[in-house]
Amino acid sequence: MSSLAVILAVGAPPLVEELAITVVATAVAGYVAQRVGLVSIVGYLLAGVLIGPHALGLIDDLELVEQMGEIGVIFLMFFIGLELSEDLLKKMGSLMFGGGAIQVAGTVGLVTVIAIVFDVDAKTAIYTGCLVALSSTAVVLKLLASRGETNTPTGSVAIAFLIFQDIAVVILVLLIPMLGESGGGLGDILWATFRAGIVIGLVILVTKWVIPVILNTVAEHTDDEEFLLVTLALAAGVAYAVTLFGLTASLGAFVAGLVVAAGPHREKATKTILPFQALFAAIFFASIGMLLDPSTLVDLWEVVLLFCVLVVAVKVVTTGVAAAVLKTPLPAVAASAFVLAQIGEFSFILEKIGRENGLTPMDRGDDGSQVFIAVTVVLIALTPGLFALGGRAHRRLKMPQKLAE
Repeated sequence: MSSLAVILAVGAPPLVEELAITVVATAVAGYVAQRVGLVSIVGYLLAGVLIGPHALGLIDDLELVEQMGEIGVIFLMFFIGLELSEDLLKKMGSLMFGGGAIQVAGTVGLVTVIAIVFDVDAKTAIYTGCLVALSSTAVVLKLLASRGETNTPTGSVAIAFLIFQDIAVVILVLLIPMLGESGGGLGDILWATFRAGIVIGLVILVTKWVIPVILNTVAEHTDDEEFLLVTLALAAGVAYAVTLFGLTASLGAFVAGLVVAAGPHREKATKTILPFQALFAAIFFASIGMLLDPSTLVDLWEVVLLFCVLVVAVKVVTTGVAAAVLKTPLPAVAASAFVLAQIGEFSFILEKIGRENGLTPMDRGDDGSQVFIAVTVVLIALTPGLFALGGRAHRRLKMPQKLAE
């Protein structure tokens, strides 16, 4: 712990100290980011880099940082599920399972080929492809909502692909250990996937019966504060329950959000919980920033730049092809391709699982992990710019249609 951190929080319990430093830093950085025309998320990331163990060292407990980040992503996924209506999900079924599958499989395949060209063995190449295949649900949905584009064709493609990616995480979590030192076979993957599907189905059935009853009772007999507490408790409870069956807590929280969204209390739950969304987003993105060693950007900037370009190119191609196959209008194809051209938060979970099983991105050890973190942080920070680039492509492709009319 640095002397500055000790001065800032003498005698404070570790969690209180870390949380206080993180919230203060993200609040200031978010304000500065907005004043200079950037989105708050960029400020949160930079705040994490600044206070993390590789810079000022105000926070140097990486295990606690990871735990804070996991809590943040659990509740972020609950908020995301809460924002998605059942009708919206029904409309995008083919986009989700058709286009989403093409996009994920295409990204994994294309990255695998590129990695093999760089003399990476096949298993590690596939693992690297799995990391790149995911986009940031939290960032993209936040941007779509802030710009009022959730229900546009571009928003529909982006949301459908993101939901499929979040579901695919279940399979990828099972696949990666089998690519590493723990081994395994196709039969194990199929059985684990079948079991995961059964568990998710049971969770949806049970929560659809239990959650509305609980919320009806609470809304009828208590005030808004208790309603807020019970709603968050349901999110945390379902998240924990699914981990007992080997699934990710964030997926459980997402399911809980979907169930609440399908009931009569969606609007109240959204209004009550909304103020907390910024807090959990700040904690999560700051925790990502803390993982980055700024010296990587200095020492390996050419490598980071190269892989940023490659990732954007791969994801624009695979997302564009997947959307086009589903006969999405060309302007929306172009826009959604750029919107999803970053690496997502769940990739950090997969990277950690890979490390535990002897895998590192591009088989480059600690340098590979740091380059992966750097590329992810840079692309998340650049997502608003990519979003704007996609919007420009959307408008240009739409102009000929307007002129024809």
